Amino acid sequence: MRLPGSTRDAGWDDVFEDLLFTAAALATQADDPALAPLLQRVEAALAEQRAVDADRQRLRAQAIAARARVAVADAALDHQLARFAKALVRESEPGSEGYVRFFPEPHEDVIALGLDAELPVATLIAELLADEESCSEALRAHAPGVQQAVRLGNVALSDRAEAYAALGRLEARIEAWRETAAATKASVRRRLGALAEERGLDGRWVASFMAPD
Repeated sequence: MRLPGSTRDAGWDDVFEDLLFTAAALATQADDPALAPLLQRVEAALAEQRAVDADRQRLRAQAIAARARVAVADAALDHQLARFAKALVRESEPGSEGYVRFFPEPHEDVIALGLDAELPVATLIAELLADEESCSEALRAHAPGVQQAVRLGNVALSDRAEAYAALGRLEARIEAWRETAAATKASVRRRLGALAEERGLDGRWVASFMAPD
């Protein structure tokens, strides 16, 4: 399963490398006062890209960790429900009123669900087990384990939702940087063109500051 926001379009690295090329080319003419502002402009765009990319790596790591916690919480809940179901069928046949009270669907089908879909059923079971008059002592013995697994599951899902939302917000920053980078490249090219005209230089001088296609 791929993370949301885990891929960048091919243009991300291409634009970054183009700006790196331009910065390096401008740096070779550091003694030219007309080019210094252009170098500063390009370096500012590069610095922003590095900041965005660092945040991207950090947020992806957080999202992967959150997804791992969901997987572990899902397995823990499956285990607790399986143990409870084993005790339940000793008292109530599958499909009977006592069974359906806890598992409206076969417990095997519930346990096979993902954590998101499994938690509502598990939450109901935890609530029923908390009522001392609603079930036997043998069933109530499973209450702590089920309740703990439900708590862990809810926390894991909440953490994952927050991590994925942060990645979604980062996508907007990536798009904004690409627009900034494109505008920076265009403005630098225009200024170089104007300087070339002032200095009687041809288009090859301007092209030398731009990464070849």
